[in-house]
Amino acid sequence: MTELVQIKQAVAPHEILLVADAMTGQDAVASSERFHQRVGVTGVILTKVEGDARGGAVLSIRAATGQPVKFLGVGEKLEALEPFHPDRLASRILGMGDVLSLIEKAQENFSLEEAETLQKKLASQSFTLEDFRDQMKQVTRMGSMEQLLGMLPGGQRLKEMTGSGVPEREMKRVVAIVDSMTTRERRDHTIISGSRKKRIAKGSGTTIPEVNRLIKQYLTARKMMKALSGGGGKRRLLEALRSM
Repeated sequence: MTELVQIKQAVAPHEILLVADAMTGQDAVASSERFHQRVGVTGVILTKVEGDARGGAVLSIRAATGQPVKFLGVGEKLEALEPFHPDRLASRILGMGDVLSLIEKAQENFSLEEAETLQKKLASQSFTLEDFRDQMKQVTRMGSMEQLLGMLPGGQRLKEMTGSGVPEREMKRVVAIVDSMTTRERRDHTIISGSRKKRIAKGSGTTIPEVNRLIKQYLTARKMMKALSGGGGKRRLLEALRSM
């Protein structure tokens, strides 16, 4: 603490941000109060908000320091640092999710052009297993499934039901199976015979039932997405993608 005071005196920083772990609960209050008394923080960054902790400690930290929360850490990568919105964190604390942040993440990863291309493929029945795999990859770019579930109303309950890490493993399995197919198989699932399924399963380290389940999931997703794209036009499809 003494070294921090000396650094402050030497460099005269414009901002002194305290990084607090959302998992520490009330323990963060005592430490933040002590830091503020000795160093004088000007703001707070609350990390690990994507975990099981809802971030209720932020209320006590705000009261103890009198300084605003400026950013939330929702992951391990640099881009996982997002501006703090009081109403959104309040929704998380109350177990109501954070749908607005989820929509923003979808907008960052799904462009209007991509939605239009997808709509055309669905309308012409040309949505392939290759496209299905690419859509899976785009969803994973939005963040971990644990983080995405935490943004949904009742997401904590869903996480308890699915178990941590399960959705990620399932998506990786899907990508591995599709990558083990030939280009022709990925673009025309009807040619995938029993012998081809055996080869695909061996190449992806999975089983024939898992290959069958993937094809069934693909057909169900294609049917559902075609229904979403019909009638409402481009805007409705884009909204559907952003709500994933």
